[in-house]
Amino acid sequence: MSPEGQPGTWLALVVTGPDKTHPVPSLTRLGISGKILGGRGEGSRLRDYLIYGLYRLAGILARLFPPRLAYWMAGWGGGLAYKLSPRLRRTAGDNMRHVLGPDATEAQVQAHVRGICTNMLKNYYDLLRADRLDPDEIKKVAQIDGADHLLDILARGRGVIMVTAHLGNLDLVMHLPSVYGIPVTGVVEHIKPERVYRYFLEQRTSHGLHLIPSDGPMIGLIRALKQGEIVGLSCDRALTDNGYRVNFFGAPALLPDGAVRLALRTGTPLLAGFTERLPDNTFHITIEPVLRPEGVPHKSESEADVTAGMEQMAAIMERYISRHPEQWTLSVPIWPVPHDSGGPAEQPERSESRPPGVPERQRSGRSVGGVDQE
Repeated sequence: MSPEGQPGTWLALVVTGPDKTHPVPSLTRLGISGKILGGRGEGSRLRDYLIYGLYRLAGILARLFPPRLAYWMAGWGGGLAYKLSPRLRRTAGDNMRHVLGPDATEAQVQAHVRGICTNMLKNYYDLLRADRLDPDEIKKVAQIDGADHLLDILARGRGVIMVTAHLGNLDLVMHLPSVYGIPVTGVVEHIKPERVYRYFLEQRTSHGLHLIPSDGPMIGLIRALKQGEIVGLSCDRALTDNGYRVNFFGAPALLPDGAVRLALRTGTPLLAGFTERLPDNTFHITIEPVLRPEGVPHKSESEADVTAGMEQMAAIMERYISRHPEQWTLSVPIWPVPHDSGGPAEQPERSESRPPGVPERQRSGRSVGGVDQE
């Protein structure tokens, strides 16, 4: 999970600039197998050390600055990030044009992109200070609507799949179930540099959350469901080529179908939970069912069932993202980006899991949250 859908992306965009020799591939929603910085050799290692060092410095500052000052500084820093990151402006701008629709002016699009930059920095601050918060402080940061959908299922000893989008802030509110004593297992992108990945992993697991690296075996998700736990997956961007092409904000987008398929295959209830950052920088969480709370018939994974589940999940994500587009902090393209005068198009990174020309649905395996099971 990540503050902007791909931890480290914003800093890498600023460090690398428009140089396509070291492209910034799709980093995660919590996961992909790409690298923040491409390339090899001494120059790449120096950049890795620089990025890691800057994040460690940011972590130190996050512990020193009080929230009110840090959030105010995020507003200023977001404007700076917007100016320094032409690739981010281009990619996030294209995403916003899909969300806002054809009637949105370019000024409206760019205003939302600036808001995304600000919210990214706020999310990083929340991520880097999470390990210093005690459970009572974490409980106070959010109010929850629809928690009964979740608690009723767990009370019956059943596992539940919780899907979400990179909306609001996942990296702070994801600690909530753990501090209430509810085990949660999720998938996290195994980003590079490795030092940054391990540093972020320490923050995210500091209150008991269990995270599986995106390039590792996914059997842990099945075990968690059998033990009556929560499995949390972000579903607003496919982590590999393995996904399902579904209409999303009026255009086909490849989204991960693993959560829907896993729910159908195991008869596990599938819920959706979305986070909204409020003006006072606390959060409002809403939980609602995607597939009926009592679950689905075991082994009902027909393509018709998958299509219906994916369409319902996409419609729910559209509804929540539309309410606060500037809080949808993805800085990778969800739809193919056309060439324009702003420079080379940024295309989603192709996974080696599927040869070119093979349709998304014709796959040798399935995916969980966009990651193949092994």
